[in-house]
Amino acid sequence: MPQNFIDLHIVDFCQLNCKHCYLNKGNSVMPLDMIRAICTDFLQTAFPLPQSTIILSGGDPLLHPNFVKACNIVRKLNGHVTMSTNGILIPKYVHTFQKNDGIQVSVDGDREAHDFIRGEGSYEKAARALKLLDEHKIRHSIAFTINQMNKHCVDHIIDLCVETGASTLNCNIYQPIKDNALPSIAFKGWIKIREYVSKRAEKEGIYLPSSCIEKGCIAGILGLSALPDGTYWDCSRNQKIIGKYPQKIEKVLYWDNINNEKPRNQFETCCRKSKI
Repeated sequence: MPQNFIDLHIVDFCQLNCKHCYLNKGNSVMPLDMIRAICTDFLQTAFPLPQSTIILSGGDPLLHPNFVKACNIVRKLNGHVTMSTNGILIPKYVHTFQKNDGIQVSVDGDREAHDFIRGEGSYEKAARALKLLDEHKIRHSIAFTINQMNKHCVDHIIDLCVETGASTLNCNIYQPIKDNALPSIAFKGWIKIREYVSKRAEKEGIYLPSSCIEKGCIAGILGLSALPDGTYWDCSRNQKIIGKYPQKIEKVLYWDNINNEKPRNQFETCCRKSKI
């Protein structure tokens, strides 16, 4: 079910050096009082949809020095924890999570493709994290970002979902926000791949959520991103600064789009460097 979202970057660093990383690494950590205040403000904001979700992100959020306390804050406010991670520290924190949490692990293909993109040995750690979450019956999913180097790995990723009990697959397009050596695929090519994934996923009983850019951009409309220093982006991919904490979130959203139920043009936002 589509939800309003806030992508909460509680740190801006991680253990890897991924070829498709869209962030500038630093050493910043979001204070706990800021996490609490921003989440409270977000949940009180009159977004268009009836349900909202707080996504702990980064960098890798598991590197936050007070990660358990951050989880406790979010769980108390929103009832559960949703998180995106590379999976490396899942073994350390697996007992922090509850069955109704939602832990998304990024996997960028088979072992060869994933390790090429994220670093040697990282595939094994991501796969181990998924299996551990499955063993503890914690709700989990896989995020697969498609580019020219891993587009042949679609079936492997679906098989991995089945093997590790991942009931959801987020199948995204790599958006070349920063200049690097990772080649992107065309938007129409990605749509064709998603159509194939949708058919296979349905057969396997795997949920494939709609992408935020298939029918237009929802950045600053259904959600936003918050950086460790409190800067508000319209989203993590487009990275347009629209405000800063303690500014109220309701003051920085695109209300013309919200009131007119009109998305933004994705080829003017995060897909601006993508081929159609």
